[in-house]
Amino acid sequence: MLRLTTFGGIQLRDEGEPHVGGASQRRRLAILTVVAAGGSQPVSRDKLVGLLWPETDAERARHALRQALHAIQQAVGQDTLFVGTSALQLDPAVITTDVQDLEAAADAGEHQRVVALYKGPFLDGFFVSDAPAFEHWVDAQRTRYAALYTAALEALAGEADARGDRAGAVAWWRRLAAEQPVSARYALRLMRALADAGDRTGAIQFAAVHQAVVRQELGIDPDPGVAELATSLRAGETGAPSVVREGAQVAAGLRADSARARARERQLAWLDRTLGSRYDVDVGAAAARSGAVVGYQAFDRARRVPVEIHLLDAGVAAVADVDVLRARLDRIAAIGDPHVARLYEHGQADGIVFYVVARPDGASLRDRIAREHQLPIADALSVARDVAAALESAHERDVMHGDLRPKYVWLTAAGAVVSGLGIVEAIMSATAHERTSTTLRLGSPAYQSPELLIGDPRFDARSDIYSFGCIVYEMLAGEVPYASASPTHMVSAKFSAPFPSLRARRESVSPALEAIVQRCIARSPSDRYRDARELRDALDALPADR
Repeated sequence: MLRLTTFGGIQLRDEGEPHVGGASQRRRLAILTVVAAGGSQPVSRDKLVGLLWPETDAERARHALRQALHAIQQAVGQDTLFVGTSALQLDPAVITTDVQDLEAAADAGEHQRVVALYKGPFLDGFFVSDAPAFEHWVDAQRTRYAALYTAALEALAGEADARGDRAGAVAWWRRLAAEQPVSARYALRLMRALADAGDRTGAIQFAAVHQAVVRQELGIDPDPGVAELATSLRAGETGAPSVVREGAQVAAGLRADSARARARERQLAWLDRTLGSRYDVDVGAAAARSGAVVGYQAFDRARRVPVEIHLLDAGVAAVADVDVLRARLDRIAAIGDPHVARLYEHGQADGIVFYVVARPDGASLRDRIAREHQLPIADALSVARDVAAALESAHERDVMHGDLRPKYVWLTAAGAVVSGLGIVEAIMSATAHERTSTTLRLGSPAYQSPELLIGDPRFDARSDIYSFGCIVYEMLAGEVPYASASPTHMVSAKFSAPFPSLRARRESVSPALEAIVQRCIARSPSDRYRDARELRDALDALPADR
């Protein structure tokens, strides 16, 4: 009996042993998977051809499919593996699959079985080259199966709550919180379950972890309800066990605070020793960490302007090709556009890599969106034109942002100014070499293009245009495209979901403006604007009263 498993990876087994024959070739496994996912609904040959041979002549593609089907059946020694002619199903007497079992368990309300069958994301790590339609199909299926798994977990958690099984409720809500770590709803349910089970300190500790994850993954403030519940639990803690646990928590926090304080003291001492003759560092301002750098506010005595001095993380600096990094920073420093925050200087001393950038005099776009939710259309267009101008100047010098988002757009009296241009690209380029096991991944997934999310090293300026489109969408709609409490679902939607209508969220947006945004966030780079100049031309062509 054959068994096809697809959750957490893919494997075809024959009588319990992994099958290593011709049926295990990737495109053939993909055929098995698509037909298996069809369940009782036969899958047409045309669909298989469209998914797996999209660029091949129709007749040649159909021939390739016939050969693949024959090869699969020959390899497994089963001439009746597939049932049907123009449309195909798998013969359940010959092969069983976990996707069909999971579907049946979900339909029957067998939540425990759904959870047991789901071993991880559908087809995790599996891909077929030159078949983008198949990849999009996988993303849609992955989202669907993950939703079935989440629904089963939630049902089990609810059942445990209803029967007063506090330990069971904690276990299920914990798994849900792990599955969707930025979901405030699941965070709150887990905190309440922990508190009901007598572990208020555990609930408070989880709140801190959840808040840190939300800030890191989404770049936004966590749901205030999480902090409010943590505060109320902290106020109501009593009993010696809680005191002991809280004492351990406080001690651990104090140790972490002490380590951070010592690191800050070392950095401030280095700044004073190395750059103190030219810069007044604001020792009272908190250091700002973003990705692989930590920044300090300072005042440039010679230029008479406020600046930020950024120090590259020691771990990153240890593996970075400093020559590549400095060459990239030189390129950034050559940009002279008024809408780009200037990079004044960079260097290395005592093993520490640093760079100094202008600190724009204004508020960030992130703060304004948080305050107003949706910007007036005229204001949003003004910001968009300034950001597009900054991108055009940077791209002309082969400098890309790589992490464009509202926190890097500053609203000044002279217009919008973009900071951080080229920094992510410089660090990624400097760490992508034989001494590192993988390219350093930086940036926020909410604004990153599909090609950046999958780590495609061939990404270009069109990735910045995608991020630009996300920002304009957020200024107008009050949320990013494909917004979701789950980063996994949000990322998956970027590969499979249709364009989320901007006018459905704000009808005063013109069709022409929506079309510009939609083209910016097109899934394929080839469908976006070729460059920022073409994007600016499109923005300038909009009616003046918009």
